[in-house]
Amino acid sequence: MTARAIQFTRDDVRHALLGVIPAFTLVALGHLRVGTAFAIGLLPTSLMGIAPSRKLRIIYGAVGCLFGVGVLVGSAIISVPSVALAAVLLFAVSYAATLIASRRPAGGLLLSIIVPSIAVGTGYATHEAFGLMVAFIAGSIWSSVVSMTWSEFPPDPQVRTRLQALQPSNPHVYGVLLGLAAATAIVIGHAFDIPYAGWIATAAMLVTRPLQEMTGLRGIGRAGSTILGTLLVVVTIHLGLGHLATAFAVAVITIIAIGGRTSRWYITSFGTAFLILTIEMYGITNSATVHDIGVWRIMNNVIGAAIALFYCLLVPLLLARWHKNRVA
Repeated sequence: MTARAIQFTRDDVRHALLGVIPAFTLVALGHLRVGTAFAIGLLPTSLMGIAPSRKLRIIYGAVGCLFGVGVLVGSAIISVPSVALAAVLLFAVSYAATLIASRRPAGGLLLSIIVPSIAVGTGYATHEAFGLMVAFIAGSIWSSVVSMTWSEFPPDPQVRTRLQALQPSNPHVYGVLLGLAAATAIVIGHAFDIPYAGWIATAAMLVTRPLQEMTGLRGIGRAGSTILGTLLVVVTIHLGLGHLATAFAVAVITIIAIGGRTSRWYITSFGTAFLILTIEMYGITNSATVHDIGVWRIMNNVIGAAIALFYCLLVPLLLARWHKNRVA
């Protein structure tokens, strides 16, 4: 089924409504960081939709848990003493993940979860990443548990074809380009001592996709929706909302992100940006600090998107032209 501009399905919305209950409760009780992280943890599993069989729903939950593990791995990589070594490790992990993912029809989907989560982890110290990992895993497990309330149904015969379409046609080339994009993001962020450098790598990995058309205009769309999510957080922080109002905001954004997962207007990117930045900015009362964080978030997102577009759009075009001239 082709994604429409804006599309919400009843099952996706119901899945989101049931899934977000613990997150809403935690935030309303004042545990904003844990509750919002739990809401983010819902996304990897919920965004895959309701699996036809309960066995597969357990697998979906396990795959979602890998998002949390990836965050811890990313924090461990960035904590090494040398930025150059961190860049090499991130390149190696990205390349290896691409090759492993290319062996299964669902590999493209798995790749879009693991590598971005590792990039997210590069923005956190190990002790922070561990706490986030626990909350992310809890959200993924709960999303899987909630999905068990659906009856089993026949699988969609087109799913395998759609999953295969997400896989890179040349995993070795794509793995190198993905690894270079990740490594470049790390080097640029730390070489120029850019604040919140982990956001550069995160943006680069979220925009990068195996297909050029997915990295092109759609990549720009993802970057734009992330910026809108950032702006909304800044506005929300300035409003000085209490715990209950913030809980409603987190719940609504999570429901929109999950319920609109098949939409073309990058609602998921918008929702993810809002939730991640809410964790970072909530409780900051200095308006100048809020403004600075928002500006750096937008700037780093633009830098990361530019890196992704360079390696996964411009470089392949240059390589194709070089190959064509060489053959001629």
